[in-house]
Amino acid sequence: MRLNELYAAYKDQVQFYIVYIREAHPDNGWQVPNNLIEDIIFDEPATDDERTTAAASCQINLDLHMPMLVDRIDNDIDRKYVGLPMRQFLIDADGKVAYVDGKGPRGWDDDAFEAAIKKAIA
Repeated sequence: MRLNELYAAYKDQVQFYIVYIREAHPDNGWQVPNNLIEDIIFDEPATDDERTTAAASCQINLDLHMPMLVDRIDNDIDRKYVGLPMRQFLIDADGKVAYVDGKGPRGWDDDAFEAAIKKAIA
């Protein structure tokens, strides 16, 4: 996974976090066939603890190396950043959004994200 490569290359210069937001394809909502095939079956979490359990499973099963934060069940981060389905953001040293990628994973441009990282640390 390219995210793991970017994390390994720049983790000493950039703080990386995955923020787990609401479940994109809950079993009790819009389920996708691949999730059923891969046995990724979660109801939409109703509590912070349930969301944390889903996030931990995601991090382990997708072999994500960077630290993961979990949006509270009130979806505050998701509302502020419009993170669904998945997004890559780079926040600069002043706390401003320096880069935002298209909706992922198909809309991601890992090369552009890496270029933004390089520019931010230059």
